[in-house]
Amino acid sequence: MLLKLLSYIRERQLIRAGERVGIAVSGGADSVALLRAMLELREELGVVLSVVHFNHGIRGAEGDADAEFVARLAREHKLQLHQARGDVPFFAKKWKLGTEAAARRLRYDLFRAVLAEGSASKIATAHTRDDQAETVLLRVLRGAGTRGTAGIHPVLKIENGAIIRPMLETSRSEVEAYLKSIGQDWREDSTNADVAYSRNRVRHELLPLLERNYNPNIREVLSEAAEVARRRRVLGCADRANVEDRNRVEGRSHSRQFRRSRSRIDCRATAPFASGLRKSRTPTRLPPWRAGPWSFRDAEGR
Repeated sequence: MLLKLLSYIRERQLIRAGERVGIAVSGGADSVALLRAMLELREELGVVLSVVHFNHGIRGAEGDADAEFVARLAREHKLQLHQARGDVPFFAKKWKLGTEAAARRLRYDLFRAVLAEGSASKIATAHTRDDQAETVLLRVLRGAGTRGTAGIHPVLKIENGAIIRPMLETSRSEVEAYLKSIGQDWREDSTNADVAYSRNRVRHELLPLLERNYNPNIREVLSEAAEVARRRRVLGCADRANVEDRNRVEGRSHSRQFRRSRSRIDCRATAPFASGLRKSRTPTRLPPWRAGPWSFRDAEGR
């Protein structure tokens, strides 16, 4: 797993020497494996690590136990800890969102806050090849086009930094094998077994059915399909950028073809991969949901 992770980081140029990288750790197997692997690779990569944890306020004492587990990991490895808590059920109702969507919005608000204060230049999340397959399948079922089937991008540019996903070519089975090999435990989220959530139905029911009856390599196939879709979008955006540059030099307006394509392709999502595209100018937005002060603490609890 370590060699695959290092190779993916270098191939995609996800991290540069000297950068400060916050590892998003929920306490589950994937994020704990990412943290432990990055600890082993940090000298070779030349990076400074910290831990980022968000308590969603969904699972009560179980969620609090997860937070304590993550805090203990940070203390054991002498890493700075950025920790916050939110009330996902309240904001899901307020914003008229599903629980998963509200949780993601609040979690990413914490990531933005960590980047805004300069504690990290990038946040690394532990999305795996299995997560990629589930995402692509969910979006296909909902009727997504090329943008949706591109799945989870290795890099998501946001204000003050980026979110990186260095484990997109690592499987969940590899994650668990790695943790067992180093004797590292992890936390199990009881909601991951709840098939009331669409992602869990895909994970526990649909994907196993497809593996048994249609293609035992369906996870790899879906992950590769996402890679192909991303490359096609990058090529489309690069072509559009070249036409726009040529038209600008020649004093002409955009061609009809690319004016039509503007509604179909959002090139901002592919900006890390296509040169010459303008960066999104989204203003920095601090979390609107915090009910009290942020609980940023280092490994000593300060």
